[in-house]
Amino acid sequence: MPTTKLSTKEAPSPPGPVELPADPAPAKEPAAQAEAVSEPAARKAPAKRTTARKAAAKRGRKPAAAAKTGTEKTAVAKAAAAKTTATKTPVEKTSSPKAATEESAAGKTSVPAPDAATEPIPDATSGAAPKTGPEPKAETEAETGSKTGAEAETDSSGPSASGPSASGPSASALLTMAAAITGGFLALLDTTIVNVSIEDTTARFGGINQVQWVVTAYLIALAAVMPATGWLATRFGAKRVFATATALFALGSAGCAASQTLPELIAARGLSGAAAGVLTPVSTILLTRGVPREHLGRVQALNGSVMLISPLLGPTIGGLLVAAGGWSAVYLINIPLCVALFAVTLRWVRKDAPDGRGARPLDVVGLLSSATCTVCTVLAIHEFADKGVTASPVLLAPLALAVVSGAVFVVRQLRARFPLLDLRLFRNRVYATAVVNVFCLGFVLYSPMMLIPLYFESARGESSVTTGLLMSTGGLGVVTAAWLSRVLLRKLGGGATVVIGITLTMLATAPLTTLTSDTSYLLICASLVVRGLGTGLTIVPTMTRAFQSIRQESIPDASSQLNLTQRIGGALAIAVVTVVLTQAAEERHGLVPAAFAHSFGWLLGVYALTLVPALALLAADRREARLSGANA
Repeated sequence: MPTTKLSTKEAPSPPGPVELPADPAPAKEPAAQAEAVSEPAARKAPAKRTTARKAAAKRGRKPAAAAKTGTEKTAVAKAAAAKTTATKTPVEKTSSPKAATEESAAGKTSVPAPDAATEPIPDATSGAAPKTGPEPKAETEAETGSKTGAEAETDSSGPSASGPSASGPSASALLTMAAAITGGFLALLDTTIVNVSIEDTTARFGGINQVQWVVTAYLIALAAVMPATGWLATRFGAKRVFATATALFALGSAGCAASQTLPELIAARGLSGAAAGVLTPVSTILLTRGVPREHLGRVQALNGSVMLISPLLGPTIGGLLVAAGGWSAVYLINIPLCVALFAVTLRWVRKDAPDGRGARPLDVVGLLSSATCTVCTVLAIHEFADKGVTASPVLLAPLALAVVSGAVFVVRQLRARFPLLDLRLFRNRVYATAVVNVFCLGFVLYSPMMLIPLYFESARGESSVTTGLLMSTGGLGVVTAAWLSRVLLRKLGGGATVVIGITLTMLATAPLTTLTSDTSYLLICASLVVRGLGTGLTIVPTMTRAFQSIRQESIPDASSQLNLTQRIGGALAIAVVTVVLTQAAEERHGLVPAAFAHSFGWLLGVYALTLVPALALLAADRREARLSGANA
């Protein structure tokens, strides 16, 4: 049992001098000679010995000889003393009479325990006397905080949780992980699937410029809501927020499929984007919640693999759905998947209570300024992708508003008592450099996802299904990276792994700078496999190091920041590549292979620039290792 700290406050003395009664029996006790006994303890000492003997008699045991007075040394007492000596059971120190004195003075009443010198009770299962030493202490807070989600659930579920779940993750923990990964996969897959259906949507509603708002509205709503995800998860709990976002995503998909006009489709798409803006970061929260630092690499490898595979599968799935059921099929497919995910979430995802920060109020000023900043940034990027760098008010106005609202947001978050997002996380050098890498890696992850499919379809005349099948070969490299990243993280660290990943990505991009109309598909697919390996070795270790560098209670804030940074970086990367490809196509009179080769040559130079933040992360890792060694 944990040691109880007794109060050192003395018992209040009665008014006037009090004369202690003569009691020869306590004077003969060794404990009384070693420690002064206060007045109430001296009066109750005979009663305590009598009660102890009665309690021992009720359990069928004889009190030890040390608890008897000198006139009660009978043959039975001698036999009991001999038995105690034979078993060599260690004897605990007797409870301090001072503790009894203080409890009596405080007015506490309790059932007296047997004297500590009595014979220990035999164990009911083994028949052996249990140890009478102090019991092991309960787990410390640090040990509890380092448990995985499955282990934490095993402890909280009581004795019934022992068994298989004690040696590995329970069924509930595995289903929680599966649900979180599925939610993030749906949100990412939906974007690539819908992009495939734009041509059919234009044929139904007309006007490619207006239909593009189906994609833009989704991204704007996602960026506006995502900063509030950390507060929502902290206030209401990750499970509730995840289930609500899943239901809203299904509702938005149903609204898109049932739309009869373009404004209805854009509005429903905005609802889906808002739900996805919550679904993606809260999936990361569910995955990383309660996971110890040394296991984050395994979790992020699995999550990163799904994140990288979804853009590869999107064109194939989207093409099959459009061919089978038209443009609305890409939205209808989400409904049964969301219903199943919603049911699994309610039934199997681990319950979680809001933490100690759950009562913090919503930072309305922070929410409005962050939403304004992100929405204006997306609008400026959208305009930049359409017209390039111009001095038009359509580009400059949202850009200026984004800068002003961003400055307001940063100042507000640093001064607010309850900020919407904890920007003080950027004081950690490893976390700050990891966030910069996540932003820059948008060029590594997203820009080829636009160029390569467009090359197959426009320059080589392949269908969307064939294009998706060719793109899926990169999944071999992604799956390999999921295993290799954990090994390299453990042996080399996050920064070194990112440098290796970028180098592999550059090597895979080099053959694509010489694309022609008859370039071997075998060469292109081999490049895609190496590129998938390199990309997996950049995203996974970067996200892993970001979460390893912060405390568990900061994960909701970090999840929102990292996912938002990744989306903004990806949107900017696609916009820049679109401008480069458009200019190259104008110079070469169409989307010919030479235009794509020029664009990949430009990307190769950008990849070289992404080595700078990767080397900064490597330096931050080395610095952290030196500080840890010095502290040790």
